[in-house]
Amino acid sequence: MSKKIVVVGGGYGGTEVLRQIVLRGLRNTETALISNKRYFENTIAATELISEKVKPDELKYDLKELSTYWNFDLHVSGVETIDLNQKIVKTRDGEINYDILVLATGSEPNFFGVPEKDFVISAYSLSDFTLINEKLKKLEQNQRVVVVGAGFVGFEVAAEVIDLFNVLKRKINLTIVEKMSTVLPAYNNDLAKKLAFEHFSSKGIKIILGEGVKYIDKEKVILEDGKELETDLTIWTAGVKASSLTPRILGAKLNKGYIEVDERLLVKGRDCVFAIGDVAHVEIGGKVAQKMAGEALEQGKTVAKNISLMVNGEKPNIVHSIVYTTDFPKVLLSLGEGKAMLIFGPQYATMGAVEYFLKRRIDQEEIMQRFP
Repeated sequence: MSKKIVVVGGGYGGTEVLRQIVLRGLRNTETALISNKRYFENTIAATELISEKVKPDELKYDLKELSTYWNFDLHVSGVETIDLNQKIVKTRDGEINYDILVLATGSEPNFFGVPEKDFVISAYSLSDFTLINEKLKKLEQNQRVVVVGAGFVGFEVAAEVIDLFNVLKRKINLTIVEKMSTVLPAYNNDLAKKLAFEHFSSKGIKIILGEGVKYIDKEKVILEDGKELETDLTIWTAGVKASSLTPRILGAKLNKGYIEVDERLLVKGRDCVFAIGDVAHVEIGGKVAQKMAGEALEQGKTVAKNISLMVNGEKPNIVHSIVYTTDFPKVLLSLGEGKAMLIFGPQYATMGAVEYFLKRRIDQEEIMQRFP
């Protein structure tokens, strides 16, 4: 009998599952994608929209056009609830039944309860980065920008801000605020932390560590210790959380807000529902998966293998092998000015133009070349 496969989420993991289904030539299947956006967005390369090194259209792919190539039904709609017991996805436009479900709903900015979000721009979507560019170009000489978060995105945003103002031939007062006592807190590599701190400090960027943000106003950022930072533009890069849809997935077990999965990426307690990417908590053999695009793509491949087995009447017995773990970072961090840092494992880090070339190739060319 024909199996109906429904993928929820048109990001990295969701589109990779669809791609792998096509590559495997699965028969007797009906495939559908539910996405709240018409376009796939390559957000890992999007910080360069700030400095205008890339254009938005270079980082987008029309999912409607993709559906004609890969032969799936596209539903551009918001999901209201998902009932794993009844096998029903309820969208704003109606209900969709499934035999096999893939949850790839991603994440969203986490403001950690900080009030007055109206006075800050999050650095998350293509539209966010485009807006940051527009706001920055309106700033005059020596105006002030505060970036909240000294993690991967925070530093990449800072790098592109500096590059933009170098092109504009204006000076900018840039401050980065980080709640943790170190930069790049998510990466287990002290050398990389040291190199990043020194590099960005040498660009005249003030880095404040160990200070969380209490409140954001139009013209100031108030820190938890009461200090005030004057600002003309505040950019938030301080973290993400699982999609707001997650609590409305009835029957899914959560771990700190993320969906629990087993070693096959099946939602725990379910035999036909997978969860991948930022929405999933993936822990296998004592290793925890890093929440990044590269890992979501690998998870998409594993899920497609298991779906292939299920369609052919076999048990989904493919165990996922985590490629990007939290204890062994593998990442390329843009430093601006045509340079990047390669962080590989707990001890290795290098900086230069070759690293930037690799980053551009992986984050832009290889991601977008997955599509027809």
